Amino acid sequence: MTDLFPDATDTEIKASLFNAKRCFNKYRKLDGTVRANFLREIKKELRNAQNKIISIAQSETKLGKLRLEMELSRTIGEIELFANMAEKGEWLKTAVREQNKKTSQSTLHTENIPIGPVLVIGACNFPIAISVVGTDTISALAVGCPVIVKAHPGHPKTCQLLAAIVLIAEKKSQIPKDTFQLIHGEKYEVTQKLVVHPDISCVAFTGSLAGGKALSEIVFNRKIPIPFHAEMGSINPIVALPGKISENHNKLAVDYVQAVNLFSGQMCTKPGVIFLLKSKKNSAFIKDLQEAVVKQKILPMLNPEVFNNYENCINWLKQELTLIATNENDNSGMENAGFCRIFETDSKQFLYRPELRVEAFGPASLLVHCEDEEELFNCINSLEGTLTASIHATEQENALAKNIVLKLESIAGRLLWNGFPPGVIPGIATHHGGPWPATTDSRHTSIGKEAYRRFVRPVCRQGFP
Repeated sequence: MTDLFPDATDTEIKASLFNAKRCFNKYRKLDGTVRANFLREIKKELRNAQNKIISIAQSETKLGKLRLEMELSRTIGEIELFANMAEKGEWLKTAVREQNKKTSQSTLHTENIPIGPVLVIGACNFPIAISVVGTDTISALAVGCPVIVKAHPGHPKTCQLLAAIVLIAEKKSQIPKDTFQLIHGEKYEVTQKLVVHPDISCVAFTGSLAGGKALSEIVFNRKIPIPFHAEMGSINPIVALPGKISENHNKLAVDYVQAVNLFSGQMCTKPGVIFLLKSKKNSAFIKDLQEAVVKQKILPMLNPEVFNNYENCINWLKQELTLIATNENDNSGMENAGFCRIFETDSKQFLYRPELRVEAFGPASLLVHCEDEEELFNCINSLEGTLTASIHATEQENALAKNIVLKLESIAGRLLWNGFPPGVIPGIATHHGGPWPATTDSRHTSIGKEAYRRFVRPVCRQGFP
């Protein structure tokens, strides 16, 4: 960590946790309109500082001005979504059973309450929307939970700027001091000390499977375990049936490659594998795919660490599989260039080697040939939990597609029909989650209005006036 943002000391960590716990009851008792005004003040400050935010985020992540502008706009929109929810008290989900004098049954009143201080550990690839002012932070604040954010070392300046904005809004809204706090820490020990501390009531994490798995074990082994909501790796399989390939193999190939290469493949919903049944049109599809890859715009990856991890993965795949499409011959001279690569194998190899069923974070994907429906079903059955799964089929293939969907929905949180998964639109019906290892709890979403459910718990009052 740079001298500008040194790792938090033990004293600083303990003080932050103590302060979050201390202000919890004050903050949770505030009227929903007060919390809504706080969120809207954050939104206002984000708009005022948007040019500075974009500039600093671009200098740290190289994601591009357009992408970051879209991300900021999405974040501002979602803040208003949660401000409305706080104002109307919708998150309380009040349920009442009135007293029955004939049976002597007393009144039951069940209502959600905030779970307590929340620790947020954001993502490297979404410095705004899944970071300091992202869904985790905003939804937790909306329902009355103080928040401590662990700054991501990949974009510490962006985190610091966004934290300063939240603190300005906190002061203007007369919200209890330390309701929101930011802690820097590049060393793993900083995060570890935060998640094990008894004053933390819940953790929201977005990151790698290795990081999420390690932290989930630490949380589970706490003296008092707490909810740990992690969104981790995802392979996001696609099944393309022969009829759909015959209908328009060129469009399917181009759309698939664009989904793989979007933002240099640094999306948790990037398609990591596409399954093809044996078909005469497969060769035409692959030819179109190869031409589409060559035409893809090369973008820089987030940072040297992400780039090196991607290249190490690619070098291994090149030794084990057939590389059928790449644009790496385009000698752009770009630093940390994310070249698009598509590899090819058959279902037998895919089933025999579980290491092929793991996400490669970057613009790479695997095409798997299946001889028949049985091989296709075996491949789907071999997959672990994933955020999304997509099927491309014609109306004439509905009977087969129904059987495939039944299998896909057992492993995925979101299913797409004749579509591609990158790009999640926040809303009331959004579900961004899935079975392990996509997330640690498939019942919850980390994007959209229902994300608040991770930070509340129901309390039933019986016989109260």
